[in-house]
Amino acid sequence: MDSASFAHPLISHVITSSSLHRSYGIHHSARLGLWKNKVWNSACCAAGVEDLFDDSNLKRNENGSLLGALNNNESSSASFETLDAELTPETTDFFVSDAEGDPDCPSKGYSSIERALNALRQGKFVIVVDDENGDIEGNLIMAASLTSPKDIAFMIKHGSGIVSVGMKEEDLQRLNLPLMSPETEDEDSSAPTFTITVDVKSGTSTGVSAADRAKTVLALSSPESKSEDFRKPGHVFPLKYRNGGVLRRAGHTEASLDLVALAGLPPISVLSALVDENDGSMQSLLNLRKLASEYTLPIVSITDLIRYRRKREKLVERTSVSRLPTKWGLFQAYCYSSKLDGTEHVAVVKGDMGDGQDVLVRVHSECLTGDIFGSARCDCGNQLDLAMRLIEEAGSRS
Repeated sequence: MDSASFAHPLISHVITSSSLHRSYGIHHSARLGLWKNKVWNSACCAAGVEDLFDDSNLKRNENGSLLGALNNNESSSASFETLDAELTPETTDFFVSDAEGDPDCPSKGYSSIERALNALRQGKFVIVVDDENGDIEGNLIMAASLTSPKDIAFMIKHGSGIVSVGMKEEDLQRLNLPLMSPETEDEDSSAPTFTITVDVKSGTSTGVSAADRAKTVLALSSPESKSEDFRKPGHVFPLKYRNGGVLRRAGHTEASLDLVALAGLPPISVLSALVDENDGSMQSLLNLRKLASEYTLPIVSITDLIRYRRKREKLVERTSVSRLPTKWGLFQAYCYSSKLDGTEHVAVVKGDMGDGQDVLVRVHSECLTGDIFGSARCDCGNQLDLAMRLIEEAGSRS
């Protein structure tokens, strides 16, 4: 049986992210060698696998770590088992799980992402809705480079009156548009990040009319614009897009710019929150769908966009491969870097993984005190040691 050990703090992603299964070469099914991991202190995290083993098989020492099975060969073989993970068949070349369904099939009551992209290419609006399980917010979005005064008037009529422009960091830096509140980006990663407001100078008067704001939006979307072309403050609200888009932050700014970019247009969006015309509250999902039907607009969910992107994009890239001699034996180390945040991850492999079937796998979350210093307050280091020994044994037989 071929074997592999996956090290580094990517527990939630490795277990739930289909794209990372693809990246590590496990396509159809896997044999997961898992030690039941309880949360004994804040330095250790559980893998999210419940009740795989009976707690009575595991003995705790006075510091709370699970060492009994490691100090006893009989207990060790009984407690470290394999779990069959049944995964759905691939669609073309991409792994899809039962939990996610078909990434190209929109959620009930929503339009497909492809329909939204076609609308954006034609210079039309799309309604983007966030998590319907929480506080609903729907935004009108379109490509900033295709904006007209009529479009801005439509946004002002149906929206909050605030016209925002989603922009990447490099464009904001080029135009010298600093954040209004830089500390917000660090303190609350879920909050939108506004820059100082602007009006384009050329061809505008007060900057507040639909025509003036349309000119400002077009100027912001132009790669030829310069910082001195704008008055600051103004009436248009640039928003900073977080690198990685909806895969990093599931917000309307990121969704709007992701959609515009996927449509093959310059990656700058214009957006405005939709509000009730009577009381100014956020439009309900029912009213958002009525508006979409009345004006024949696609309405898409951010959840569907996340699934669409995850199907098509490779989220990690291999940076290096090296032989790794260890006290357990000789392994091959594959280093990966996340394209979303640059975090590095390591896959330590023994033997030939073949087609990815019947592979012994350990998913290990990094624990400095347990892995490096052998802390007696957790069993992370001992779990890793046992996993590496078992993988060495199994991999040597391949």
